[in-house]
Amino acid sequence: MQAMLEALEDGLAKPERYLPALREQVHTLSSLVDDLFELSRIDAGALSLELREARLAPVVESCVRGLEAEAEARHVCLDARIVEPSPMVCCAPESLERVLYKLLSNALRHTPSDGTVAVRVEPRATEVEVAVEDTGIGLPPDALERVFDRFWRADPARSKIAGDGSGLGLAIARGLVEAQGGRIWAENRPGGGARIAFTLPTA
Repeated sequence: MQAMLEALEDGLAKPERYLPALREQVHTLSSLVDDLFELSRIDAGALSLELREARLAPVVESCVRGLEAEAEARHVCLDARIVEPSPMVCCAPESLERVLYKLLSNALRHTPSDGTVAVRVEPRATEVEVAVEDTGIGLPPDALERVFDRFWRADPARSKIAGDGSGLGLAIARGLVEAQGGRIWAENRPGGGARIAFTLPTA
C-alpha cells in the first residue's frame, strides 16, 4: 500500500491503476481489525450475548442465500439439509449467523470446482448439531485440533487453494459457539473432505 501511494504521489502511476487494489487492501485490513477486536473481547470474557429461543432453519437459509453467488462463481454446489420440523435452539441469532457464515466461507475456499458444500442440521437428545461439510482435500491428522488456533494455516496445498485469509475465522467461531453454550470440533469425512460441526442447546 505504501509503495502504491508513493507511486501515485510521485506521478508515476495513474489513480485508476492502483485505487481498486488500495480499496481491496483497506477492506482486508478493516476486516482483520474487526476480527482482532472480537477476539480480544472473547479472551477478556467481555463478550455479552443475548440468548433467546430461535428456529434454526431461517438462520441457515439466510446464510446459504448470502453465499449462493460466491458458490456459483466458484462452481461449487451449496446445499442445506435440515431435519423437519426445524429445531428450536437457545442462541444469539446474529452470532450464530456469523459462525455459519465463517464456516461456509471457509469451506467454499477449500472446495475445488464441481465440489459440494453442505450444511446439515440434526437434533440430538438435549442439543442440536450443525455441521458444514465440504468435498475438498480434508485436513491432515495433526490439524484437527490446531485448526481453531488463531493465525494457524493448514498444509501448503490447502493454503494455496484457500487463498488469502487472516487465519482468525475458526478461532472466532469457536469463541462464539462456546459463548452460546455449545462446543465445536473438526473431523474428516469418510468419503473425503472436511467436516466442521458444532452444537447448540435445545430451547
